[in-house]
Amino acid sequence: MFRVQAFATGLVVAILSVLPAAASAEDGDIAVVKAAAERFAIPSLRAFAGETGELYKSVDGLCAAPSPAALSKARDRFRDTAVAWAPVSILRIGPILEENRLERLLFWPDRRGVGLRQVQALLQKQDPDAATPSGLAQKSVAVQGLAALEFALFGNGSDELASDPESFRCRFAIAASSNIDGIAGELVSQWQGADGFAEKWIRPAADNPFYRDEKESLSALVNLFSNGLEFYDTMELGSFLGAEPDKDRPKRALFRRSDATLPTLQAGLKGFQDLYETSGLTEILPEASYWIDDSVRLGFRFSIRSIDSLSSTAQEMVSDPEQRSKLVFIRTTVVALTANFGRDMLSALGLTAGFSKLDGD
Repeated sequence: MFRVQAFATGLVVAILSVLPAAASAEDGDIAVVKAAAERFAIPSLRAFAGETGELYKSVDGLCAAPSPAALSKARDRFRDTAVAWAPVSILRIGPILEENRLERLLFWPDRRGVGLRQVQALLQKQDPDAATPSGLAQKSVAVQGLAALEFALFGNGSDELASDPESFRCRFAIAASSNIDGIAGELVSQWQGADGFAEKWIRPAADNPFYRDEKESLSALVNLFSNGLEFYDTMELGSFLGAEPDKDRPKRALFRRSDATLPTLQAGLKGFQDLYETSGLTEILPEASYWIDDSVRLGFRFSIRSIDSLSSTAQEMVSDPEQRSKLVFIRTTVVALTANFGRDMLSALGLTAGFSKLDGD
């Protein structure tokens, strides 16, 4: 299971120490972006691609030789993939936003159950086009990714996978896992190399289609936190945790069928913390703004400590008053962290807020 190791600020210090004495503030900005790209983004994408490859192999093996043990293995691989997805989902930037890759990997939130109905219809009608990777890739994004595969492996009727060789449901699961693995591989290749997105992020220029100067590159990094934490609060937690207990909707929790809701929530928060420590953003804060770093570190420490103390499904967490109160505390802390990045840090660094899909059109 993927874990990006926390990165001490000494790396950024070392990078800055070899720069010329006349180095500008922008050089430090790019060192931060470089660390984020090379020490968080690319390793996270590689780890996710590694898990999707194992997931595909386990599903393919299940269909070739079905058994309870093979189904259990495929389900475990799905949970590992969901956890590896959490830090990748922070990287809503560049290649993942192109060619509908984000939606093809995970069509969620799905408030009206569009994806679920489409997957159920495919399984009922046994549409042959949905049972091959190329055919499924031409279907709605709602039936291609992790949410669709989760229903195939864990939803009603999924136990038949343990005994029915080469069933339509299993062939659909193979197609979905193959597509997921293919997109994960695309992301790795799109980020790496001399012409990869990482180089474009690290080397802004007037003719760069993404970033014209160092401030734009740095703004993109800080906005990953502000927009990502807002999504974490509003969607990942807010999808099932209501303002009051009678407003809770545990069936809307991400990956609730696979009991992977809590592990992905834990991995998501730790992913934000890892990205913060790995990038070394604290090193470029003005001295008068060091309090922001203190606030961010406390926010991550308390929220991660709280979420690590939980150990239940979404339904169990909202039904237990003690666990539910911890979820409320985590949301409150994440809201504060969102403001630390989206307001305080952007202001301290003289940057511009990025567009958030949660703001609407």
